[in-house]
Amino acid sequence: MRRLPALLASSALIITCLVLIAMQSGSPLLYSPRSDAFADDHVNTAALPRVTGDRSAQVLPLIEDLLNSPGSLVLTIKANDYEGVARELEEYRQVSRNLDRLVINLDMTESELAEFRKANQENLHILTELSNGTHRWEELKTLEIRYRESGDSQMLTSITYEGESLQRKIEDLYRDYLDQEDVMIRTGEKFNADTSTYLQSERDFREVVSQVETGQEERVSAAGNGTATGGMESRLTIDIIDREVSYSEFVQVQGEIFTSHEIRPEEVDLFIDSQKAGSMHMGNNLTLSFKHVVEHERAGTHTVFAVYSGSLFSEIRTFLVKTDPTMLVMEPPAHEGGKVVMMGTLRTDKTPVKNAPVVILSDGKIVSTVSTSQEGSFRVAAKIPPGDHTVKALFEADSYPLYPSESEEFKIFIPEPATPAGEEPGILANPVHIGILAASICVSCVAAFFYLRHRRPGSIPPAPVFHLPEIRPSDEEISEENLPSGSPIEEPDRISSDAIDPGRIEPGRDLTRLFSILRLAASRKLAFLHPGSLTPRELCAKCRDLAIGNAICRFTRGYEQAVYGGSGVTEENREMLLDSYNAAMENLEGIDH
Repeated sequence: MRRLPALLASSALIITCLVLIAMQSGSPLLYSPRSDAFADDHVNTAALPRVTGDRSAQVLPLIEDLLNSPGSLVLTIKANDYEGVARELEEYRQVSRNLDRLVINLDMTESELAEFRKANQENLHILTELSNGTHRWEELKTLEIRYRESGDSQMLTSITYEGESLQRKIEDLYRDYLDQEDVMIRTGEKFNADTSTYLQSERDFREVVSQVETGQEERVSAAGNGTATGGMESRLTIDIIDREVSYSEFVQVQGEIFTSHEIRPEEVDLFIDSQKAGSMHMGNNLTLSFKHVVEHERAGTHTVFAVYSGSLFSEIRTFLVKTDPTMLVMEPPAHEGGKVVMMGTLRTDKTPVKNAPVVILSDGKIVSTVSTSQEGSFRVAAKIPPGDHTVKALFEADSYPLYPSESEEFKIFIPEPATPAGEEPGILANPVHIGILAASICVSCVAAFFYLRHRRPGSIPPAPVFHLPEIRPSDEEISEENLPSGSPIEEPDRISSDAIDPGRIEPGRDLTRLFSILRLAASRKLAFLHPGSLTPRELCAKCRDLAIGNAICRFTRGYEQAVYGGSGVTEENREMLLDSYNAAMENLEGIDH
């Protein structure tokens, strides 16, 4: 009878929750940019705690690390510890990534911090190239000694030319590193960071450049002029038509070869910055020509030389790649298929910039990246959440001899997804409704659990109910499987040692009856729902931590030896079985009172 009130209470609770959900669905009081944007106090409350002081406190340690890392790294490069260089470069990259993630998480879009991040990325690239260049420089010094000892003049000439290219490259890296000083120092002073280590790194960088310049001068003096052109019998000369070029323009190299041997034109190779750019084309009168389009070359000075048949070298020529401004134009964004479509063009004053990455930013955060076509155009459809946003496109000019640029910034409004006509959103379409429904079900389950847990034991149909009266039962075999539901078991609270002698205690009859009674009594004490399924060992394990545990475990061990072991009930264990049984039953006295 006590189950009915609980069921009624649970049903009432569920009905109440469903009514509340229906009321909320009919007239939702939810925030949406469309309904609340007109209010005077419409603000982003989540952004209120992000004050400038808190931002500075989080960004300052990373800025200090990024100002100190170049100094330590340049010293390690100077010491030629390239294992340490690799380790410090990876740490430098990790700190840079940490700053990028922190800026995104804090929604920091200050232009000065953006300039610092850009300059820091440039420094990371410069120091990586410096590490590679100086490592190769040390390898050339080792090879020079080997070839000089063996008298291999051709390889010495090759090393001299590659050393010349490395020298110019390292000098350009140093100039690029100095270009980042203004932004790095200004940002460090803004956050009250120590910039002395960064300034010292510039002086250490200059010493590395001086060592390379001195070493190259000594190498050229030792090589002499004759090895540079392969002797008087053969000569290879080149010249560059235009020494200053820009993006998408051609570096035009012309040359001549003079030799007394038969000429194989396919073996005249041209090298730019010590990297093979291709084979030169041979025309009439043994003239050579080659065109190289400038696309991914860094701005600055580059070296060019030609090699014939791996032994005849030309002189070293240089050309300068200038940095050109870019124009990034983006059309007003349009809505299409639930996404925002943005398109535009990227070009210099003279030509489009092709195959270049363009980043799409929404509220200062990257939402998409797209590459330009051969005509410099781009088109991308990005998914942006509902609300008011500002979007723009950005070209960062990495690995291009171009200045970065960004498009005009556009303000857009993304409406909430519209519900199709004639279709109402279901109850489960709203996460709030799902939460309310789940909570009501959980509350109902908890109430039902406590009701079942605390109801009267007599109302559990499967569990046998018994009492321990003072009347001794008959000698017929008793087991809980033969008892009707709710039938009491009649068993004395205690059995004296004289009541059963060894001849009467049989493993299949009296001893089994005693175990069944003891199991049911212990199950009633511990509120087991299915006592008939307990084995002797399981009964012992469940009662081990109770006061009756020792007595029950002694009895079950003797019971297993007599019933399962086949040893029977001897005079020795007779007293132990009865004493254990009586001790356990004595502790179970009065459980029904």
